[in-house]
Amino acid sequence: MKTIQINGGSLSLILKNYESDIFENWYAQVAFHLKKQYPKIAVEAWTPERLYNNEKTKKVRGVKFRIFPTTISIRHSMEISWEMINALKKEAKIFSKKKEKLIIHFHEYHSWQVYLILLLIKKSKNIKIIAQHHGGRSPFANLRKYKRLFLAFPVIGLMQLAERFLFRKIDLFYPLSNEEIDYLKKVSPGSKIKFQTMGISEEYFKKIGRKKARKKLGLNLNKKYVLYLGRIKTTKGIKELLDAARELKKDAELLLIGEGVDFEKYKDYAVKNRIKNAKFLGPLYGEKKLLYLSAADCLILPSHTEGAPVVLMEALAKNLPVIATNVGGIPKMIKNKKEGIIINPNKKGEIKKAIKEILLWKPKNLAASAERYLWKKIIKRTLRDYERI
Repeated sequence: MKTIQINGGSLSLILKNYESDIFENWYAQVAFHLKKQYPKIAVEAWTPERLYNNEKTKKVRGVKFRIFPTTISIRHSMEISWEMINALKKEAKIFSKKKEKLIIHFHEYHSWQVYLILLLIKKSKNIKIIAQHHGGRSPFANLRKYKRLFLAFPVIGLMQLAERFLFRKIDLFYPLSNEEIDYLKKVSPGSKIKFQTMGISEEYFKKIGRKKARKKLGLNLNKKYVLYLGRIKTTKGIKELLDAARELKKDAELLLIGEGVDFEKYKDYAVKNRIKNAKFLGPLYGEKKLLYLSAADCLILPSHTEGAPVVLMEALAKNLPVIATNVGGIPKMIKNKKEGIIINPNKKGEIKKAIKEILLWKPKNLAASAERYLWKKIIKRTLRDYERI
C-alpha cells in the first residue's frame, strides 16, 4: 500500500514560519505518524506552494515531501498546481496496473485543486480517495456567510455544481461538523462519512500537579484561573470573553495565550476598559504551554466558528474541563457534562454564567476520555479505513 497525503494549498499563505511550520501541519503530521506506526507503508506528503518556481523534494522522518509550484494562486482554496495534478495522474496510471493499493488522502476538499484532480484522475479498484475536512465550507455555504461573494455568483454556482458531480468519486469523507455531515449526505450519498479529527501526543497526558505548575509559573496558589489558548482575533469571541471577565472581577483571572491579527486591538481594549483581571501572555509553546494547561482551573474557547479544535483535546488530556461554543465539531467532541459546558456564540452572559459554574467543579479522570484523540489511536483507525475501502 502507498498513501499520498495531499495538502489543500500554499502553506506560506497561512504559516508565519513557513520553512519549519510546514512539518507541523495536519497533512504532514498524519504522514509522520503513519510512517512511525506502520513503517512498511510507503508514505508521501504533497503540497502546492506559491513561493517556488520548481518542484522541491525532501525526505523527513522517512516521509518523502514533494512541494510543487502553483500555476494559479488567488487564496488558500483557490490554487492550482498543474505539476502536482500531472504527477498524480502518473501515479494513478502506474497503480491502476498494479495489485497494490494507492490511497489519495486529501486534506481539505472544498478547493479548485481537488475539483481538477477528481475530474482528471481515472479511478480504478486499486485507487481509493479519502477527503479530510479542515473546516472549509461548500461554495453556497460561503455565499451565505459572505454576502459580498454574490458578485462572483456564476463562479460559485459552477463550483457548487462541481462538488455535486465530482464528490461522488470520493470513497470516504472525514468531516468536522454536523453541518458538513448533512451536506455530504446530500451531494455524495454513496460515500462513507466518519467524524475524524487531528490527534495529540502522549506528552499532554503527563501529569503535572496544579500546585507545582503554579509555583513554576509564579501564579497565585489560591486564585481561580480561566485559560484561553488560540488565535487572538474577533471571530474567536475575544471581545465577549473580555467583557465577561470584566464582570467577574475578582472571581477569576483570565489568561490569554496566543497571537493574531487583533492582538494589539484587544490588549488596548482591556486597558481602556480597565479589565484588570485579563492578561495577554502572547504565544507560548512546549513546556510553558503544558504548565499553563496544568495550572488553570478551566479552558474557554468562545469561538464564532470552528472545526474540531485541538486545544479542547489538549485541555481534557490535562484533566481540564472546557467551556466552548456550539459551533463546528465541538458538540461532537464534548460528549458529556463532566467534560465541559457548551454555550452559544456571541453571548457574554452565557460565558459569565458558564465560568462561574465550571469553577465549582472538581473534575476527575477527564484524561481517560481524551485518549480517543491520541495520534496512535487516530492513525490506527485511519489505517483500518484504508484497508477497508
